[in-house]
Amino acid sequence: MNVPALLPALLLVAALPSLALAAERPEGIAAAEAIARAALGADCDMNGMEDVPMAGPEAEGFGHALYRFAYKPGYDPNGPDIEAEIYQLFCGSGAYNIRNAFVLKTGDSDTPKLIAFATPHLAYEYANEENSRLAADPRIDGFRATALLVNASFDEKTRTITSHTAWRGIGDAWDSGEWVFRNGDFRLTRFEFDPTYGDPDPTVPKSYVVYEAGK
Repeated sequence: MNVPALLPALLLVAALPSLALAAERPEGIAAAEAIARAALGADCDMNGMEDVPMAGPEAEGFGHALYRFAYKPGYDPNGPDIEAEIYQLFCGSGAYNIRNAFVLKTGDSDTPKLIAFATPHLAYEYANEENSRLAADPRIDGFRATALLVNASFDEKTRTITSHTAWRGIGDAWDSGEWVFRNGDFRLTRFEFDPTYGDPDPTVPKSYVVYEAGK
């Protein structure tokens, strides 16, 4: 058996998966990456990867995704549909969280834009040193905008982006948000969090829904 003669063929076969991934990257993904990197810098370094693959539904977030749909604009509800593209970008990962950015391109504009998500700023105090109980119910003392979500996903049926941030590895403290696409942009519709650590206490709420649209 002539092993050296087989090496070129084996190397070619080994390279095929990466070539296929590169071929699957859609037009527009490079521009979306450039927008996110320029705006977010080291927060969207994509773990140093030069070519982030397009991820399937079972890829656990370590890749980009592209979603397409059409919608009726509020300013012309009887007019033609507007085509939209949403690029969900893998910006990086830590020990137990994945950072995502989203870039939106609509048919009525040639310029893709980085989506900024409204999130509440929460005021609360702990009642003990273990941080297992709050001294009082939390409250919102303002809102901020962020272009990075954590462990995010997009539901194509409801056109909703959700996030779920684990505050530490075991996930006992966390926050979660929902943003729904309406008339060309995403609006915060729900935000829930659990700031308490340790074993669940039956006398403490499991979580706090601090914002819900319409309430």
